[in-house]
Amino acid sequence: MNLICMLLLEFILFRNVALDENGILKYSLIGILTFILGYIIFLIRRLFFTKPSITLESDHVISTKHRKYDASQIECIYINYKRIGIKLYGKRLVPMDLCFYFQKNQETAGLQDIHEWAERNQKEVKHKFFQTLA
Repeated sequence: MNLICMLLLEFILFRNVALDENGILKYSLIGILTFILGYIIFLIRRLFFTKPSITLESDHVISTKHRKYDASQIECIYINYKRIGIKLYGKRLVPMDLCFYFQKNQETAGLQDIHEWAERNQKEVKHKFFQTLA
């Protein structure tokens, strides 16, 4: 959704730059267009070229950025449709490196592993919407 909105904004601003005669406004719009184009490239790269993988160990979790989080740092596990997030104590939002999806062929086994890990470490699994911190 974010990508579609940015592409639409890029198109509208590009149209205004092409039709605008004013020099200062035109250069500021070109700067904004460049920033939005960079953001679109970042979104596409993150969407299509990152393979997030989280490792559940016996008493800790290794995130997609290879950070180690002990079970004592984890408050609960959120599941929102197919998206899964691990919430830390004292944080309102789930960090992006602790948010992931399962591949279609691994979804059942993965959810079972998450429930077993949560039970073993006495963490609650909540089926609700959650926000992430980029």
